[in-house]
Amino acid sequence: MKFRTIFSFVLGGMVMTAFAQGGYQDGVDYYNAERFDKAKTILEKTLNDPSTKKAVSYFYLGSLELDNNNVAAASENFNKGVQADPAYGYNYVGLGQIALKNGNKKDAENYFKQALEGNKKDASVMAAIARAYFNVDPTLYAKEIEKNIANAMKVSKNKEAQVYVLQGDMAKASDIGQAAGFYEQAMVYDEQAGNVNPEAYVKYANLYNKVNPDFAIGKLVELNEKLPTSALAQSELAEKYYDGNQFTKAAEQYGKYIKNPNHFQGDEQRYSGLLYFGKKYQESLDVANQVLAADPNNEYMQRMVMLNKAALKDFAGAEEAAQKLFSHANAKFTATDYSTYGDILGELGRPQEAIEAYVKAYEMNPEKNKQMLAEISSMYNDLENDQKAVEYMQKFVDAGDATLNDYFILSNRYKNLGLSLPEGSPERAEAANNGIKNIDLAIEGAANKGPLYRNKATLLMIRDGAENTTPELIDTYKAMIAAYDEDPANKEKYADAYKMAYTRMGSYYMQQGDNAQAREYFQKVLEMDPENAPVKEVMKKL
Repeated sequence: MKFRTIFSFVLGGMVMTAFAQGGYQDGVDYYNAERFDKAKTILEKTLNDPSTKKAVSYFYLGSLELDNNNVAAASENFNKGVQADPAYGYNYVGLGQIALKNGNKKDAENYFKQALEGNKKDASVMAAIARAYFNVDPTLYAKEIEKNIANAMKVSKNKEAQVYVLQGDMAKASDIGQAAGFYEQAMVYDEQAGNVNPEAYVKYANLYNKVNPDFAIGKLVELNEKLPTSALAQSELAEKYYDGNQFTKAAEQYGKYIKNPNHFQGDEQRYSGLLYFGKKYQESLDVANQVLAADPNNEYMQRMVMLNKAALKDFAGAEEAAQKLFSHANAKFTATDYSTYGDILGELGRPQEAIEAYVKAYEMNPEKNKQMLAEISSMYNDLENDQKAVEYMQKFVDAGDATLNDYFILSNRYKNLGLSLPEGSPERAEAANNGIKNIDLAIEGAANKGPLYRNKATLLMIRDGAENTTPELIDTYKAMIAAYDEDPANKEKYADAYKMAYTRMGSYYMQQGDNAQAREYFQKVLEMDPENAPVKEVMKKL
C-alpha cells in the first residue's frame, strides 16, 4: 500500500467546515495567505461573533467574491462593511477596485479618496489602494501603483509591512529572490512595530518550500513560536511537514492544530490517516469516530475505521465498517480497500468472498498488485480448488519477479492438481510435467536441494504411475540422498524420505536382476529401521 495513494482517498472528501467560531482574524490570515476556501468558511462562521469587527470581515468576504468575479456579491459586502464602520477605509478600496474593473477610473479615484478620509497617514490603506490597481491591471496602472507605494513609503518612513508584502507579491512571478527579500522586510518592520505578520512568513516559506523545505519549515516553526494560537501558522507547519514526508512530525503538529477552534474536518481526516500510518491504530480510530459522529456518512472515515479495526484484529467491526464503505454507490474505491476487505473476510472464515475481494484488488492495478495473485492461489489451495490454485500461481510466476520459493510453491500446486486427476490421464501427466518443469527451476538455484528432489520424485510417480519405477525416478532419489547427505543431521530429520528412497531403489535393482545392488539398498533401510518386517522378508529371499 502506497502512503500517498491511499492518503488521497482519506482526504478526498475534505470539506471546508470549521468546527467552531475561534475568531475572524484566522479568516483574515487565511485570505492574506491565499487560502481562500478556508478564509471564506471562517469569515462566514464568525461574522456574527461579538468580537468580530464586521467591517473587516465584510471587506475580506467582498474580496473573496471579487476574486471569483462575483461583482454584485462583492459590492454588497463592501457596502455592508461601509455601513458597519465608515471609518474603516478598506471597503472603499474594494468598491474602488470594482469601479476600476468596470472601467470607471474616476469613480475608483473617488472611492480611494474616501478610503483615505480620516486615514491620510495610514500607509496600509495606501498599500491596499496600490494592490487594487495591481489586481485589475498591473501594466495599465503601473504609474498609479508606483505612486501609491511611494506615498505609503513616505508616510511610514519606509516601514509599512503591507507595502513590502505587495512588492513581494508583484516580484515573485519573475524574481523569487527579490520577492523573498520583500517578505523578509515585511516581517522585520512589523515586528519592530510590535506585530507579527503571518502572511509574510507563510508566503516566504512557500517560496522556499520546493528548493529548501527544511528552511521553509524552520521559518514556520518560528511563526508558531510567535503566534502559538494562529490557525494559519499551525496548519501551514503541519502541511509542510506532510509535504516533506516528515509524517511523524506532521502527525504531532496536526494533533496540536485540530485543537484550534478554527480547524477543519479535512484536518481531522488527515490526522486520522497520519496516525494510522504511524501505527497508532486506536488513536486513529478515535479520530475517525469523532468525525463520523458529526458526519455519519463520511466514506473516508469509514475507510479509516475499516483499516484501523483490521489492524487491531477486530475483524467483525472491520467488516461492518467495510459494508458501510462499499455502500457508497458513486465512491471511488482503492485496491487497498479490496485487499483489506479480503484479509478481513479471510479472518472471518469466508474464503470464497475473500477471493472475490482479492481479485478486484488485483484487477484495479495488476502491475502493482502482482503479489495478490499468489495470495489468491493460496486461498484456492486452502479450498482444495486445485485448478484455480494452479491458475493464479501460474499467473503470478508469469508476471515476473518470481523467487525460487515461488517456483517450488507452483510445483506443489501442480502436484496437488495431478493427484486430483484420473490416473493415466493426459491431464494428470500434463500437470505433473508442469510441476517437474517448475521444480527443476527451483532446484537450479536452491541451497537445500533435498526437499525439492523429494517433491520431484513424487511428481514423477504422479506422471508415470506409482507402481512404475523409472530410471529418472532412481536418478532423482540418488540426487535427493546426495543433497541430504551434505548435512549428517538430515539422516534423522528426513528419515522417512531416506527409507522411501532406499526401499524404492532396492526394489528397482531387484527387478533389474541386480541382487547385489538391491541388497545394498535394503540393508540401508534395515540400518535405519531394523524391525522393518517387509524388508527383512525380502532380504531372506535375496
